[in-house]
Amino acid sequence: MKRTSARRVVESVARTDLRAGRSSRPTRRLVLQPADLVKAVERSELILHYQPIVDLRAGQCRRVEALLRWRHPRFGLLLPADFIGIAATSGLLEPIGRWVIDAAKRRWQEWRDAGEPLGVSVNMSGAELAAFATIHEILTVLRPLEADALTLELPPAAFTEHPTVRVAAQRFAAAGARISLDDVVAADAPGRSLASQLDEIKISRRLVARVATEPDARIDFQALVELARDFRLGIVAVGVEDRATQEMVASLGCDLAQGYWVSRPLVPDRLGPWRRWAVGVAFGGAVALAAHVGGGKAAGASAAGGGASAPAQAPGFLPSFCCLDLPTLGPSAPSLSALDTLAQRSGVTFAAQTTTRAEIFAECAVSQDVLDRLVNAVDRDIAELETEYGRSFQRRPAIYAFATRTTFAMGLQNLFGVRGPDAGLLAAANGGITLPRQGAIVLNLQNVAKDGDLSIVRHELTHALVHEIVGPEASLPAWFDEGLATLEERAAANDEVASARGSAIALSLLVEGSASLADLATPAEWAQRNATLDGRAYTVAAEAARLVEQRIGHDGVLRVLEATRGGRTFGAAYATEAGESLGDFERAFPARLAADQAQARIVQTPGEDGVRWALAGFTPGAPVTVTIEGTGYRLEYAVNVDRYGTYQAVFGSTAPHGEYTIRASGPQLTAVATIRT
Repeated sequence: MKRTSARRVVESVARTDLRAGRSSRPTRRLVLQPADLVKAVERSELILHYQPIVDLRAGQCRRVEALLRWRHPRFGLLLPADFIGIAATSGLLEPIGRWVIDAAKRRWQEWRDAGEPLGVSVNMSGAELAAFATIHEILTVLRPLEADALTLELPPAAFTEHPTVRVAAQRFAAAGARISLDDVVAADAPGRSLASQLDEIKISRRLVARVATEPDARIDFQALVELARDFRLGIVAVGVEDRATQEMVASLGCDLAQGYWVSRPLVPDRLGPWRRWAVGVAFGGAVALAAHVGGGKAAGASAAGGGASAPAQAPGFLPSFCCLDLPTLGPSAPSLSALDTLAQRSGVTFAAQTTTRAEIFAECAVSQDVLDRLVNAVDRDIAELETEYGRSFQRRPAIYAFATRTTFAMGLQNLFGVRGPDAGLLAAANGGITLPRQGAIVLNLQNVAKDGDLSIVRHELTHALVHEIVGPEASLPAWFDEGLATLEERAAANDEVASARGSAIALSLLVEGSASLADLATPAEWAQRNATLDGRAYTVAAEAARLVEQRIGHDGVLRVLEATRGGRTFGAAYATEAGESLGDFERAFPARLAADQAQARIVQTPGEDGVRWALAGFTPGAPVTVTIEGTGYRLEYAVNVDRYGTYQAVFGSTAPHGEYTIRASGPQLTAVATIRT
């Protein structure tokens, strides 16, 4: 039976995806029926993901490769290997193929209308291009597109096994398409005649995987790069899975890279801003950075107070989101009878604790005191968050608590499929990880459970609840995602002094140009900037989220989240609610924060050793006279505020109990507050 062009398109997309899929997870054994795929087409459950192809030197996304996915309501996100056989036997390849072509075309047009026409690559076989129907169909697609909008990726065998392919490639090039030679090794190096018809060479992942460790592979790789230079062709390294490979291919003169170290395939909303896609995203392998899920805590729970550096940070590691978009590997929370299975898989012995609102699985090395505090924090924070957001968790969170960084890394690797090196990096820098698709939160108590502080729990629960609201495919700006969680963490810590200092630090970073919301919009950008800011991106994000809520109100924030779940972009939902574009808010943010923080003030937080108080809003480095007066008591002294315009102290440990007035007077600024000891 003659294959339709639609079938060939689907199969070519599937072949490309299978190569990428093997890097992320093995094919799952699923029980699927043709009727399921019929419903998938009817319900618009098929989607295209796009894997960025990135300029290694500029760190910009040049184009993307389209990959087919099935968003299954029960099994989560499926790769073509899970369902392409069913499509072949159920007569659905042709409608799916038409959908793939139309979806890629519509997506490019949407990007063009947004001002960023990002090119799209489609992988094809020689047999497809040898078919007249396929040529006609592709030419029809090309007509409304701009030049270089579409790249056709063809394997070397296409040109040797099908004589008409060269003629077809010439027609496509004349219509404005780019032609790329895909999956190239040294034996496939094109001669001058073929090279004259090409725009680009994509070096095979088989060769790229060896280039960092094998001298022969480096020689072959460099020979292909030099050949491409001679013929004035672009060059792409496919399958860049780690930093060593990325650095090696760049040193050998490669222009572009594609692979999980750069980015795994993404939904369209996660690709912007297009031209600033950062190279060397924090994690490769099974770990997916996702803009639609929450943020990790470099240095545990310290971000609310200004963010110390991550403990024992590994060289070259970029702290990033602690909310990972991993495929669902099992039930959201194991039953109590599964403790032996957990121990066998993770190498760690667990104790189970069922609370009013969650399931907690704590490593047995966690002390009873810490476990009791964790149980109380979980139930309290879930109750308060559900009240605040007016929505209950759809499923009970499963919280896995590990006593040490070592066991935390083992748990991430063995229970959730995180690669060993990535798990170790996460253990060094993070206090918690949220896995929204699995309904799980994983805690690293060695990094956070100091002095009884478990505010990280509220941080992670906020991510989990917010992304239940917006849904698994929605995308939030990284700064807003992190900002909401950090604000909730501040609320759990109930530390006004730390919050005031965080606001001052954020303003200072904005004024000196060290940070901007545009630099914190995507997970990749967040990873890069947060690393250079020593974790202080959290303070900037918290202030931005606070001003968003100040502008549209908490109910307005909830409406924006609900609208995002309904299929609108976050930017469009915000614009409707706020009466300004998201870009306008991001540009105005420094000025608005400066106006918000312009008033000199004194904030305070009661403590066991007295009242902690702080000055904020003063001119950085300025001299300030502090006077403390009460019944029969007066103290006056001079200080210099720090470079953030703040000063902190404790009062009341030796003074008599009572009411006191603190007055701070600096150049043209005065603040007064009353404290009680």
